[in-house]
Amino acid sequence: MVVKVDYHCNNEILEWQWSSDSELMTDPFFTSCYLVDGLLIDSGAPGGVDDLREFVNSLNPEDMIEKCFITHAHEDHAGGAHLLNTEFGIPIYSGEKAINLLKSGNTYPDYRQMAWGPKLLPVNAIFIEEFIITKSKKYKFELFPMSGHAPELITLIERKQQWAFVADAVQPKYKMIFGGHSDIQEDISLIFQALQELYDFTEGMNDLLIFSAGNGVFHSREFLIEKLREIKKMHQQVHEVYKTLPKNKYSKKQIIRKILKQVYGKESFVGQMTRGALSRKNLISSLLDWPIDGKLA
Repeated sequence: MVVKVDYHCNNEILEWQWSSDSELMTDPFFTSCYLVDGLLIDSGAPGGVDDLREFVNSLNPEDMIEKCFITHAHEDHAGGAHLLNTEFGIPIYSGEKAINLLKSGNTYPDYRQMAWGPKLLPVNAIFIEEFIITKSKKYKFELFPMSGHAPELITLIERKQQWAFVADAVQPKYKMIFGGHSDIQEDISLIFQALQELYDFTEGMNDLLIFSAGNGVFHSREFLIEKLREIKKMHQQVHEVYKTLPKNKYSKKQIIRKILKQVYGKESFVGQMTRGALSRKNLISSLLDWPIDGKLA
């Protein structure tokens, strides 16, 4: 397995990154946990529990994890929660919508097992509603819902420090989404709305740092504006191509294929490997379902 540790903000934040070393993956595909004053934000993937155990055991007593907050119930974020709770007695917290999902556990398709391990084990999480305070009471994180990637996803925001831990709610590039036959159903209009709401909520945070899951740290609120513009441009482009196609001649699947060819050329390798679960076609479909007048679908 591949493990990396990075430090941010004068070592106040420890980022623990994990990736499978499967020979079927051409490059490491990381997920991240962040440790801030005894608060662990997310818990990595099921396939990384042995490495997570080693990491926890390596911590000095003063750095020990006091509690863990799970941003959402996908396996690459909740995969170590069972271990933390049962072996180390660390309480697991989450937003209300994630509680039953975490309690149920989950199995998922083989391509995700290749990246994240075979199964998400269930864990009894504790619902927390408005904010969570770190061990020394130095930091207070507000819970800010951001749907689109997952209905239950919560971003943690430390207003004084101007930190936002967004998990998968913010991506470096929007080029494909989950949908089709997948159990994960992303909605690009809701992603856009969530990004806009995060931008509005962080007004005045001119030095905002946005900590993502495995994609690094995005600097400033202006990055959110870049993402909003990126999605708007795709939205307009897809609808412009759609207007040129005779609707009585093609089915919706054929229309999506026509738009795919004109906008992207072809489906991505990931789209083919996941049999359309994570694909450009899903992104096009979601953009088409979102009216061009800007109203949410």
